[in-house]
Amino acid sequence: MKLTRIGTLKPLTKENKEKVAARRRRSHCGEWCILAFLTAFASVMGVEPASAQAAQSAPLSVAQSSLPIRQSTKGINAMSDDKRSTTGAVEMKAARALTTKVLAIGSWTAKATPEARPAVMPFEARDTLRLQLAGKIDQWFAKTDGSGAVFLMNVTDPAEARALLEQLPLGRAGMMTFQYIPMGPLWPLGLLLREPTQ
Repeated sequence: MKLTRIGTLKPLTKENKEKVAARRRRSHCGEWCILAFLTAFASVMGVEPASAQAAQSAPLSVAQSSLPIRQSTKGINAMSDDKRSTTGAVEMKAARALTTKVLAIGSWTAKATPEARPAVMPFEARDTLRLQLAGKIDQWFAKTDGSGAVFLMNVTDPAEARALLEQLPLGRAGMMTFQYIPMGPLWPLGLLLREPTQ
């Protein structure tokens, strides 16, 4: 079989070497990002993908094994004696018990008629903005079906989120109620902390 070369090869200069190395680094990072997503998704679904199993048993490259090990910070990961686990189980357990934000999903009540809302909304908008400037609200949205508002709150206790939102004008008027959902780290990612078998 005869092979025909298409195009020309660029001379291997220092600049070309750096470009190739940068492409390889981006590709390697992309592979790990995809692996992390697939592993987390598979864990939530109750299965473990073959790619995650292969990653566990694959030996570390020279570059990876020479990286310094970052010590866990006490209090952040809630691990006793700052010890790291080899399976990720300790980290996942700590992450599951950790609440970092509260998602508040609001819905209009029967009192929030189209005629009653306009008089309250300017006050509601100003007081909501004050909460955001105070750092209590991270993001706020309107539901696309017009049925209420959604707040991502920088609090760790749903009771605190409830107290804050019930003091807003719509809450005081009984025109909006909220569902409060505590949220924390994506703990299934702890599966990536499993160290490969020797």
